[in-house]
Amino acid sequence: MKFVAIDWGTSSFRAWLIERDQVSDYLQTDQGVKNFTSGSHGAYLIEVLSKWKADYEAIIAIGMIGSSIGLYETDFSPLPIDIDEVSNSLVQVPNFEPPLYIVPGVSKISDVMRGEESQSLASGLENGLVISPGTHSKWVEIKSGEITDFRTYLTGELFEILRNHSTLSKATDSSAKLSASNDFVEGLNAQTLDITHDLFAIRAKWLQGKTEDASREYLSGLLIGAEIKSAKSWCQASEARIVASDSLAEIYIFALAHFGIKATVEDHENLIKYFVALAKKVENKA
Repeated sequence: MKFVAIDWGTSSFRAWLIERDQVSDYLQTDQGVKNFTSGSHGAYLIEVLSKWKADYEAIIAIGMIGSSIGLYETDFSPLPIDIDEVSNSLVQVPNFEPPLYIVPGVSKISDVMRGEESQSLASGLENGLVISPGTHSKWVEIKSGEITDFRTYLTGELFEILRNHSTLSKATDSSAKLSASNDFVEGLNAQTLDITHDLFAIRAKWLQGKTEDASREYLSGLLIGAEIKSAKSWCQASEARIVASDSLAEIYIFALAHFGIKATVEDHENLIKYFVALAKKVENKA
């Protein structure tokens, strides 16, 4: 079956044209679901995929496309969940051509995720931990091929809010690439019981002469360090798979190693295989 696979997140859009189980074309934009008003997502989807001239039989989508701010809101699936249960829970969007199927998110008490459940199951891990850093960082625990638990951290979003909409804005006004600098490590090592004080101290140290680059590195280390310390108290994993862009993956691999967790980057091809498996389920049901 020739189909389009989509990962539509809060701040980005990715699509793959897949034929005979292989990717024949790919596109990516920075038009996440948050960039659209209610009811306008469908028009964008049709427009952005028009380069492929509707030369496909179906669309299968994961991520925030199925959220309250997305194209069509779906219910959440409960835990535990595996790929068979995901394929059985696909939601077809009414009155959309070609047929559009959305993978529902997953929920538990006080936590939800959309998209990361697919990225985690795509890893093929029988037992292990998958970490998806980003706007909202997800730690996903897999046992016997099922997602059994997960935890979300507001790390990326909090970083951007503090940098752009707080008294730390000027202190962290730097466009330099984040790196595992001494200031980053200092942030990792901070005692997070005093995190609100440590955050204000960034401004104070900047007023006393610390550079914007150093301040931003420290802020990044402080927030990522707080995330990892909390997550380590939740799960005892010593290894993890990372689902992230190269630059963000590098930062997290360094930070995780600092706290004794060996991490490797998830193979992108596994997500394509996951989409192909879902497409075959759709084709068999047709």
